[in-house]
Amino acid sequence: MKRRPKPCPEDIERLRELHVEMDEAVADAYGWGDLDLGHGFHETKQGVRFTISEEARREVLDRLLLLNHERYAEEVEQGLHDKKKPKGKGKKRGGKKDDGGTPLTGFGDGA
Repeated sequence: MKRRPKPCPEDIERLRELHVEMDEAVADAYGWGDLDLGHGFHETKQGVRFTISEEARREVLDRLLLLNHERYAEEVEQGLHDKKKPKGKGKKRGGKKDDGGTPLTGFGDGA
């Protein structure tokens, strides 16, 4: 079995550069060119990682949440979301019934 070569520091640095380029391209695609992503080494729940700053992370999440609400409102206007019917507690399973309201069992009753 061949072992994969260990990445050299130049490879890792290039990967970080690509991540920055990709993050900036995505931010630009959203029209967020004003957002400073603050790439660097930052403390995370998984330890220190190369990522966007905590401030930028929160701003991205806030903007995505706002965008989600805007899109949902547009979809509601277009009639893409039905109003949900309230769920009743203890709803009985009636099954099929004959014309007189009598439940059909499937045993000689025409079901």
